[in-house]
Amino acid sequence: MVYLIPAPGLLTALLLALIDIRSRRVPRLLVLLGLVLQTVTLLVFSLIRAQPMLLVQCLLLTLASAGLQLLLALIRPGALGLGDVTATGLVALSLSVLGWATILVWWAMMGLLGLIALALAWLARRRGPVRTHNPLSLAYVPVILAAAVAALIIDTV
Repeated sequence: MVYLIPAPGLLTALLLALIDIRSRRVPRLLVLLGLVLQTVTLLVFSLIRAQPMLLVQCLLLTLASAGLQLLLALIRPGALGLGDVTATGLVALSLSVLGWATILVWWAMMGLLGLIALALAWLARRRGPVRTHNPLSLAYVPVILAAAVAALIIDTV
C-alpha cells in the first residue's frame, strides 16, 4: 500500500518528462501542482498512520535532495537547469515516504542512468546532424523519473 503514496508526484513527473523531451522546459506551475498534490497525500498518509514525524522526514529529504541538485547546478552552470532542480524536489518528495535508503538508491540510479543517457546522446549526435549548440544537451527530467521508477522497483524487491 505504501508504494501507491508516491503516485501523484511520479505521475506529475511523467508529464514533466514528456514536456521536457518536447520543449526542454519544465513548467514550474506544474511542478508546484505536483508538490501540492504530493504534500497533501503525504499529510493524509502520515495522519492515518499517526506518524507526524513522517511528514517532517519527507520534507527534510526533499530539501536535502533539491539542495544537492541546486549545488550541482551551480557548480557547473548550464549542465542542469532550475527545472531539473525543481523536478528533483518533486520526485524526492514522492519517494521520501519510502525512506532515506530509497533516496540514496534513486541518487545512484540517477547518476548511472544520466551517464548512460549522455553516452547515448553523444553516439546519436555523432551519426546524425547536430540540432543543438551543445552536443551533449539532453532532457534530464526523464532520467530523474526513470531513476525513481528503478529505485521504487528495487525497493519492492
